[in-house]
Amino acid sequence: MRDKIKLIAFDLDGVLVDGGGSWAAAHNGLGTLEASRINGEAYYSGIISFEEWAKRDVSLWKGVEIERLKEILYRSELMPGIDDTIPILKKKYKIAIISGGLKILADHVMELYGLDYSFGNEILVKNGIIAGVKQAVDFQGKGKILSEIAEKEGITTKQCAAVGDYINDIPMFKVAGLSIAFNPKDEAVASCADVVVNEKDLRGILKYLG
Repeated sequence: MRDKIKLIAFDLDGVLVDGGGSWAAAHNGLGTLEASRINGEAYYSGIISFEEWAKRDVSLWKGVEIERLKEILYRSELMPGIDDTIPILKKKYKIAIISGGLKILADHVMELYGLDYSFGNEILVKNGIIAGVKQAVDFQGKGKILSEIAEKEGITTKQCAAVGDYINDIPMFKVAGLSIAFNPKDEAVASCADVVVNEKDLRGILKYLG
């Protein structure tokens, strides 16, 4: 299978970046975590859409300087083993980040490691101040984005591998030729994957892709 793979799509939060995710990191750093829980409850109970959830969450940061948010997000801990794993994979594959988190952090990781694509939810800025959000990756959208990347690269999604840990990665798993659940947060994620890696070290995926 690995001989057929041309591109790897990674989730960001919990896969390339350790911790609770870019949304949580931003709320923690800006002191808005408690207020954000109301929005999360409304989304998960079906009262509001993902797009509305994202808008409400980012509205808690209006008036904050974008450089302050970058400073918080850039302090995020990277996943153990990333420094060994990514250079090995880059020799053989194109690499994309497809994240339901914040594009600021996805772009930062892309630049750190010289990756090929970065998709995430984009913070809108006016005069250096946070003004809103452009929701680009919704809860069900990762499969479609992977398909778009594959088309651009002139390959099929079956020539792509997907690495993720959460239920919003399942649409990506369903279209990929190889799906790897990396420390999955839900049993449904593990059951939809071809391979499960239960170790908090990104080098654990190399036996399937290296």
